[in-house]
Amino acid sequence: MLESEFNEDACAAPGTSRPMSGLPSRPPRPQQGGEPTCETSGFRGFEEEMLRLRNSNRDNPETLAYLNWRYERAPGAPEPILFWLITPAGERIGMAAAVFHPYWVDGERVQVAVIGDISLDSAWRGKGLGQRLLRFMTAHLDEHFPHHPALVIPTESARRAFAMIGWTTSAVLAPLVYVLDPAHYLKPLISSARLAGAIAHGMRSCARLMVRRHVRGADTLSLSSVPEACYAELACKNSVQAGIRDTTKEPFEWRYVRNPRVRFTFATLKHADEPRGLLVFEEHSLAGTCAIYDVFASTPADLRALLALFILRGLDTSGLVSLRLLLDERHPSRAHIRRLGFIARAPDTVLQVHSRDGSAERLAWRITQGDKDT
Repeated sequence: MLESEFNEDACAAPGTSRPMSGLPSRPPRPQQGGEPTCETSGFRGFEEEMLRLRNSNRDNPETLAYLNWRYERAPGAPEPILFWLITPAGERIGMAAAVFHPYWVDGERVQVAVIGDISLDSAWRGKGLGQRLLRFMTAHLDEHFPHHPALVIPTESARRAFAMIGWTTSAVLAPLVYVLDPAHYLKPLISSARLAGAIAHGMRSCARLMVRRHVRGADTLSLSSVPEACYAELACKNSVQAGIRDTTKEPFEWRYVRNPRVRFTFATLKHADEPRGLLVFEEHSLAGTCAIYDVFASTPADLRALLALFILRGLDTSGLVSLRLLLDERHPSRAHIRRLGFIARAPDTVLQVHSRDGSAERLAWRITQGDKDT
Protein backbone atom coordinates (compact mmCIF):
# COMPACT_ATOMS: atom_id res chain seq x y z
CA MET A 1 0.00 0.00 0.00
CA LEU A 2 1.24 3.41 -0.84
CA GLU A 3 2.87 5.31 1.99
CA SER A 4 4.27 8.72 1.12
CA GLU A 5 6.80 9.90 3.68
CA PHE A 6 7.65 13.34 2.38
CA ASN A 7 6.12 16.64 3.39
CA GLU A 8 6.31 19.23 0.64
CA ASP A 9 4.88 22.75 0.67
CA ALA A 10 6.63 24.45 -2.25
CA CYS A 11 6.78 23.91 -6.00
CA ALA A 12 10.04 23.17 -7.76
CA ALA A 13 11.07 22.64 -11.34
CA PRO A 14 11.74 19.11 -12.59
CA GLY A 15 15.25 17.79 -12.11
CA THR A 16 17.51 16.68 -14.92
CA SER A 17 19.15 13.32 -15.37
CA ARG A 18 22.71 12.62 -14.32
CA PRO A 19 24.85 9.47 -14.12
CA MET A 20 24.36 7.27 -11.06
CA SER A 21 27.21 6.80 -8.65
CA GLY A 22 27.92 5.90 -5.02
CA LEU A 23 25.24 4.42 -2.77
CA PRO A 24 24.90 5.85 0.76
CA SER A 25 24.75 3.63 3.81
CA ARG A 26 22.59 6.15 5.71
CA PRO A 27 20.46 9.22 4.91
CA PRO A 28 22.84 12.12 4.04
CA ARG A 29 22.71 15.62 5.47
CA PRO A 30 21.97 18.54 3.14
CA GLN A 31 25.13 19.95 1.57
CA GLN A 32 26.01 23.21 -0.16
CA GLY A 33 27.13 23.37 -3.77
CA GLY A 34 24.43 22.10 -6.12
CA GLU A 35 20.88 20.78 -6.18
CA PRO A 36 19.74 17.16 -6.26
CA THR A 37 18.78 15.92 -9.71
CA CYS A 38 16.54 13.12 -11.02
CA GLU A 39 17.10 10.00 -13.06
CA THR A 40 15.49 6.64 -13.77
CA SER A 41 16.51 3.02 -13.49
CA GLY A 42 14.98 -0.43 -13.59
CA PHE A 43 14.37 -2.40 -10.42
CA ARG A 44 16.91 -5.15 -11.05
CA GLY A 45 20.33 -4.20 -9.80
CA PHE A 46 18.94 -1.58 -7.39
CA GLU A 47 17.02 -3.85 -5.04
CA GLU A 48 19.20 -3.37 -1.98
CA GLU A 49 19.43 0.40 -2.37
CA MET A 50 15.70 0.71 -2.84
CA LEU A 51 15.04 -1.48 0.20
CA ARG A 52 17.38 0.68 2.33
CA LEU A 53 15.78 3.94 1.27
CA ARG A 54 12.25 2.60 1.58
CA ASN A 55 12.76 1.10 5.03
CA SER A 56 14.55 4.16 6.36
CA ASN A 57 11.34 6.14 5.76
CA ARG A 58 8.80 3.57 6.96
CA ASP A 59 7.56 2.47 10.36
CA ASN A 60 7.06 -1.07 9.05
CA PRO A 61 10.10 -2.41 7.17
CA GLU A 62 9.72 -4.76 4.23
CA THR A 63 11.87 -7.59 2.95
CA LEU A 64 13.68 -8.19 -0.32
CA ALA A 65 11.37 -11.14 -0.97
CA TYR A 66 8.39 -8.78 -0.82
CA LEU A 67 10.00 -6.30 -3.22
CA ASN A 68 10.91 -9.07 -5.66
CA TRP A 69 7.25 -10.09 -5.73
CA ARG A 70 5.95 -6.53 -5.92
CA TYR A 71 8.23 -5.58 -8.82
CA GLU A 72 7.60 -8.72 -10.83
CA ARG A 73 6.88 -7.74 -14.40
CA ALA A 74 3.32 -8.59 -15.47
CA PRO A 75 2.95 -10.45 -18.80
CA GLY A 76 2.83 -7.95 -21.64
CA ALA A 77 3.68 -5.01 -19.37
CA PRO A 78 6.65 -2.62 -19.53
CA GLU A 79 9.39 -3.14 -16.97
CA PRO A 80 8.84 -1.39 -13.61
CA ILE A 81 10.58 1.98 -13.39
CA LEU A 82 12.33 3.57 -10.41
CA PHE A 83 12.67 7.36 -10.23
CA TRP A 84 15.51 8.67 -8.08
CA LEU A 85 16.52 11.93 -6.44
CA ILE A 86 20.32 12.07 -6.30
CA THR A 87 22.63 14.58 -4.63
CA PRO A 88 25.65 16.11 -6.40
CA ALA A 89 27.73 13.58 -4.43
CA GLY A 90 25.77 10.73 -6.04
CA GLU A 91 23.74 9.80 -2.95
CA ARG A 92 20.18 8.60 -3.43
CA ILE A 93 17.90 10.54 -1.11
CA GLY A 94 14.46 10.06 -2.67
CA MET A 95 12.53 7.72 -4.91
CA ALA A 96 9.21 6.82 -6.47
CA ALA A 97 8.18 3.88 -8.61
CA ALA A 98 5.81 2.98 -11.45
CA VAL A 99 4.70 -0.64 -11.70
CA PHE A 100 2.47 -1.49 -14.67
CA HIS A 101 -0.70 -3.53 -14.08
CA PRO A 102 -3.52 -4.39 -16.51
CA TYR A 103 -6.79 -2.44 -16.39
CA TRP A 104 -9.77 -2.23 -18.73
CA VAL A 105 -9.91 1.21 -20.33
CA ASP A 106 -12.75 1.91 -22.79
CA GLY A 107 -13.08 -1.81 -23.45
CA GLU A 108 -9.38 -2.37 -24.07
CA ARG A 109 -6.81 -4.04 -21.82
CA VAL A 110 -4.22 -1.37 -20.98
CA GLN A 111 -1.13 -1.53 -18.79
CA VAL A 112 -1.61 1.27 -16.24
CA ALA A 113 1.31 2.77 -14.33
CA VAL A 114 0.51 2.32 -10.63
CA ILE A 115 2.61 4.74 -8.58
CA GLY A 116 4.01 3.86 -5.18
CA ASP A 117 7.04 3.54 -2.88
CA ILE A 118 7.47 7.30 -2.63
CA SER A 119 10.15 8.22 -0.11
CA LEU A 120 12.33 11.21 0.71
CA ASP A 121 14.96 11.23 3.43
CA SER A 122 13.84 13.41 6.32
CA ALA A 123 16.83 15.77 6.15
CA TRP A 124 15.77 16.87 2.65
CA ARG A 125 12.07 17.49 3.20
CA GLY A 126 10.37 20.86 2.97
CA LYS A 127 12.52 22.01 0.01
CA GLY A 128 10.20 21.17 -2.91
CA LEU A 129 12.24 18.09 -3.82
CA GLY A 130 9.27 15.72 -3.59
CA GLN A 131 7.38 17.74 -6.17
CA ARG A 132 10.48 17.93 -8.32
CA LEU A 133 10.71 14.15 -8.35
CA LEU A 134 6.99 13.72 -9.12
CA ARG A 135 7.17 16.28 -11.94
CA PHE A 136 10.13 14.43 -13.41
CA MET A 137 8.28 11.12 -13.11
CA THR A 138 5.15 12.52 -14.79
CA ALA A 139 7.16 14.04 -17.66
CA HIS A 140 8.99 10.73 -18.17
CA LEU A 141 5.75 8.76 -18.31
CA ASP A 142 4.21 11.27 -20.74
CA GLU A 143 7.22 11.06 -23.05
CA HIS A 144 7.94 7.33 -22.98
CA PHE A 145 4.52 5.84 -22.16
CA PRO A 146 1.99 8.26 -23.68
CA HIS A 147 -0.69 5.58 -24.08
CA HIS A 148 -0.42 4.26 -20.52
CA PRO A 149 -2.58 6.07 -17.91
CA ALA A 150 -1.19 6.42 -14.40
CA LEU A 151 -2.91 6.24 -11.02
CA VAL A 152 -2.04 6.62 -7.37
CA ILE A 153 -3.92 6.14 -4.09
CA PRO A 154 -1.92 8.55 -1.93
CA THR A 155 -1.54 9.61 1.65
CA GLU A 156 -2.62 13.18 2.41
CA SER A 157 0.86 14.69 2.00
CA ALA A 158 1.29 12.92 -1.33
CA ARG A 159 -2.20 13.98 -2.44
CA ARG A 160 -1.28 17.63 -2.02
CA ALA A 161 1.94 17.18 -3.96
CA PHE A 162 0.24 15.35 -6.84
CA ALA A 163 -2.53 17.96 -6.96
CA MET A 164 0.02 20.77 -7.22
CA ILE A 165 1.68 19.18 -10.25
CA GLY A 166 -1.63 18.73 -12.07
CA TRP A 167 -2.86 15.23 -11.28
CA THR A 168 -6.67 14.89 -11.20
CA THR A 169 -8.69 13.57 -8.28
CA SER A 170 -10.94 11.03 -9.97
CA ALA A 171 -12.60 9.32 -7.00
CA VAL A 172 -12.98 9.60 -3.24
CA LEU A 173 -12.40 6.35 -1.36
CA ALA A 174 -14.53 5.78 1.72
CA PRO A 175 -14.86 2.61 3.81
CA LEU A 176 -18.10 0.81 4.59
CA VAL A 177 -18.01 -0.82 8.02
CA TYR A 178 -20.22 -3.50 9.52
CA VAL A 179 -20.12 -3.72 13.32
CA LEU A 180 -20.04 -7.36 14.41
CA ASP A 181 -19.42 -6.79 18.12
CA PRO A 182 -21.32 -3.73 19.42
CA ALA A 183 -20.00 -4.42 22.95
CA HIS A 184 -16.57 -3.26 21.84
CA TYR A 185 -17.99 0.23 21.26
CA LEU A 186 -20.59 0.22 24.06
CA LYS A 187 -18.30 -0.66 26.97
CA PRO A 188 -16.47 2.71 27.01
CA LEU A 189 -19.88 4.47 27.05
CA ILE A 190 -21.73 2.33 29.60
CA SER A 191 -20.35 1.91 33.10
CA SER A 192 -21.80 -1.58 33.47
CA ALA A 193 -20.01 -4.19 31.35
CA ARG A 194 -22.91 -6.58 31.97
CA LEU A 195 -25.43 -4.08 30.61
CA ALA A 196 -23.25 -3.35 27.60
CA GLY A 197 -23.02 -7.08 26.90
CA ALA A 198 -26.78 -7.52 27.16
CA ILE A 199 -27.46 -4.65 24.76
CA ALA A 200 -24.84 -5.97 22.34
CA HIS A 201 -26.40 -9.46 22.46
CA GLY A 202 -29.77 -8.00 21.50
CA MET A 203 -28.25 -6.01 18.67
CA ARG A 204 -26.47 -9.08 17.27
CA SER A 205 -29.71 -11.08 17.37
CA CYS A 206 -31.49 -8.33 15.41
CA ALA A 207 -28.61 -8.22 12.92
CA ARG A 208 -28.93 -11.94 12.25
CA LEU A 209 -32.64 -11.58 11.53
CA MET A 210 -32.07 -8.64 9.19
CA VAL A 211 -29.30 -10.16 7.07
CA ARG A 212 -30.99 -13.57 6.81
CA ARG A 213 -33.72 -11.90 4.75
CA HIS A 214 -31.20 -11.65 1.90
CA VAL A 215 -30.23 -15.34 1.97
CA ARG A 216 -32.16 -17.62 -0.36
CA GLY A 217 -32.93 -21.24 0.41
CA ALA A 218 -30.35 -22.68 -2.01
CA ASP A 219 -27.52 -20.30 -1.04
CA THR A 220 -24.32 -21.68 0.49
CA LEU A 221 -20.96 -20.11 1.35
CA SER A 222 -17.65 -21.98 1.28
CA LEU A 223 -14.21 -20.72 2.34
CA SER A 224 -10.85 -21.78 0.94
CA SER A 225 -7.20 -20.74 1.05
CA VAL A 226 -7.14 -20.86 -2.77
CA PRO A 227 -9.86 -19.62 -5.14
CA GLU A 228 -12.17 -22.17 -6.66
CA ALA A 229 -11.85 -22.85 -10.37
CA CYS A 230 -14.91 -20.70 -11.08
CA TYR A 231 -13.27 -17.48 -9.82
CA ALA A 232 -11.99 -16.23 -13.19
CA GLU A 233 -15.43 -16.39 -14.77
CA LEU A 234 -17.05 -14.69 -11.77
CA ALA A 235 -14.46 -11.93 -11.61
CA CYS A 236 -14.73 -11.14 -15.32
CA LYS A 237 -18.52 -11.03 -15.58
CA ASN A 238 -20.16 -7.70 -16.26
CA SER A 239 -21.57 -7.76 -12.73
CA VAL A 240 -22.62 -5.03 -10.33
CA GLN A 241 -19.10 -4.99 -8.90
CA ALA A 242 -16.99 -5.38 -12.02
CA GLY A 243 -14.44 -2.60 -12.11
CA ILE A 244 -11.60 -1.32 -14.21
CA ARG A 245 -8.81 -3.53 -12.84
CA ASP A 246 -8.22 -6.71 -14.85
CA THR A 247 -9.13 -9.74 -12.73
CA THR A 248 -8.20 -12.54 -15.11
CA LYS A 249 -6.17 -15.50 -13.85
CA GLU A 250 -2.59 -14.17 -13.93
CA PRO A 251 -3.06 -10.75 -12.25
CA PHE A 252 -5.61 -12.13 -9.80
CA GLU A 253 -3.36 -14.97 -8.62
CA TRP A 254 -0.31 -12.70 -8.49
CA ARG A 255 -2.09 -10.28 -6.20
CA TYR A 256 -3.92 -12.67 -3.89
CA VAL A 257 -2.55 -16.22 -4.15
CA ARG A 258 1.16 -15.46 -4.44
CA ASN A 259 1.28 -12.45 -2.11
CA PRO A 260 4.24 -13.08 0.25
CA ARG A 261 3.01 -10.77 3.01
CA VAL A 262 -0.76 -11.19 3.32
CA ARG A 263 -2.66 -14.46 3.65
CA PHE A 264 -5.96 -14.10 1.81
CA THR A 265 -9.03 -16.31 2.05
CA PHE A 266 -11.62 -16.79 -0.70
CA ALA A 267 -15.35 -17.08 0.03
CA THR A 268 -17.51 -18.49 -2.77
CA LEU A 269 -21.29 -18.12 -2.95
CA LYS A 270 -23.17 -20.92 -4.66
CA HIS A 271 -26.89 -20.94 -5.46
CA ALA A 272 -28.16 -24.46 -6.08
CA ASP A 273 -24.49 -25.50 -6.52
CA GLU A 274 -23.93 -22.86 -9.21
CA PRO A 275 -21.12 -20.36 -8.42
CA ARG A 276 -22.66 -16.88 -8.22
CA GLY A 277 -20.23 -14.77 -6.19
CA LEU A 278 -16.69 -14.47 -4.83
CA LEU A 279 -15.26 -12.45 -1.93
CA VAL A 280 -11.56 -11.97 -1.09
CA PHE A 281 -10.66 -11.09 2.49
CA GLU A 282 -8.00 -11.17 5.20
CA GLU A 283 -8.31 -10.73 8.96
CA HIS A 284 -4.74 -10.83 10.28
CA SER A 285 -3.31 -7.38 9.51
CA LEU A 286 -5.47 -5.42 11.97
CA ALA A 287 -6.70 -7.04 15.17
CA GLY A 288 -10.47 -7.47 15.27
CA THR A 289 -11.00 -6.28 11.70
CA CYS A 290 -11.80 -8.35 8.64
CA ALA A 291 -10.76 -6.44 5.49
CA ILE A 292 -12.66 -7.26 2.30
CA TYR A 293 -10.42 -6.58 -0.68
CA ASP A 294 -12.66 -7.60 -3.56
CA VAL A 295 -16.22 -8.82 -4.05
CA PHE A 296 -17.76 -10.09 -7.28
CA ALA A 297 -21.32 -11.22 -7.93
CA SER A 298 -23.50 -12.13 -10.90
CA THR A 299 -26.50 -10.01 -9.82
CA PRO A 300 -27.38 -7.55 -7.04
CA ALA A 301 -29.32 -10.33 -5.28
CA ASP A 302 -26.24 -12.54 -5.41
CA LEU A 303 -24.13 -9.72 -4.00
CA ARG A 304 -26.50 -9.24 -1.06
CA ALA A 305 -26.68 -12.99 -0.42
CA LEU A 306 -22.90 -13.30 -0.52
CA LEU A 307 -22.37 -10.48 1.95
CA ALA A 308 -25.26 -11.62 4.17
CA LEU A 309 -23.74 -15.08 4.55
CA PHE A 310 -20.37 -13.51 5.17
CA ILE A 311 -21.84 -11.28 7.90
CA LEU A 312 -23.41 -14.34 9.55
CA ARG A 313 -20.04 -16.04 9.45
CA GLY A 314 -18.47 -12.95 11.06
CA LEU A 315 -21.09 -12.82 13.82
CA ASP A 316 -20.14 -16.38 14.74
CA THR A 317 -16.36 -15.74 14.66
CA SER A 318 -14.84 -15.04 18.06
CA GLY A 319 -12.62 -11.97 18.26
CA LEU A 320 -13.94 -10.21 15.16
CA VAL A 321 -15.21 -6.69 15.85
CA SER A 322 -16.00 -5.39 12.36
CA LEU A 323 -15.97 -5.97 8.62
CA ARG A 324 -14.41 -3.27 6.46
CA LEU A 325 -14.87 -2.75 2.72
CA LEU A 326 -13.20 0.14 0.88
CA LEU A 327 -14.97 1.43 -2.25
CA ASP A 328 -15.05 4.65 -4.19
CA GLU A 329 -18.06 6.78 -3.31
CA ARG A 330 -19.69 6.34 -6.73
CA HIS A 331 -19.26 2.57 -6.83
CA PRO A 332 -22.52 0.94 -8.01
CA SER A 333 -22.37 -1.68 -5.25
CA ARG A 334 -22.49 0.80 -2.36
CA ALA A 335 -26.29 1.08 -2.28
CA HIS A 336 -26.74 -2.71 -2.13
CA ILE A 337 -24.12 -3.02 0.62
CA ARG A 338 -25.70 -0.25 2.71
CA ARG A 339 -29.00 -2.20 2.69
CA LEU A 340 -27.26 -4.93 4.70
CA GLY A 341 -26.35 -2.59 7.54
CA PHE A 342 -22.88 -1.42 6.52
CA ILE A 343 -22.15 2.09 7.84
CA ALA A 344 -20.47 4.67 5.60
CA ARG A 345 -17.43 6.20 7.26
CA ALA A 346 -15.51 9.36 6.39
CA PRO A 347 -13.30 9.10 3.29
CA ASP A 348 -9.88 7.56 3.82
CA THR A 349 -8.13 8.90 0.75
CA VAL A 350 -8.65 9.57 -2.95
CA LEU A 351 -7.73 8.19 -6.34
CA GLN A 352 -5.57 10.53 -8.42
CA VAL A 353 -4.93 9.91 -12.09
CA HIS A 354 -2.93 11.32 -14.98
CA SER A 355 -2.67 10.62 -18.69
CA ARG A 356 -1.14 12.49 -21.57
CA ASP A 357 -4.29 12.17 -23.71
CA GLY A 358 -6.79 12.78 -20.91
CA SER A 359 -8.29 9.26 -21.05
CA ALA A 360 -7.65 8.53 -17.37
CA GLU A 361 -9.34 11.74 -16.31
CA ARG A 362 -12.52 10.86 -18.26
CA LEU A 363 -12.93 7.34 -16.85
CA ALA A 364 -15.42 6.35 -14.15
CA TRP A 365 -12.93 4.32 -12.12
CA ARG A 366 -14.28 1.54 -9.89
CA ILE A 367 -11.88 1.09 -7.00
CA THR A 368 -11.65 -1.36 -4.09
CA GLN A 369 -9.03 -2.22 -1.47
CA GLY A 370 -7.51 -4.55 -4.07
CA ASP A 371 -6.45 -1.56 -6.16
CA LYS A 372 -4.27 -0.07 -3.46
CA ASP A 373 -0.58 -0.16 -4.18
CA THR A 374 0.72 -3.33 -2.60
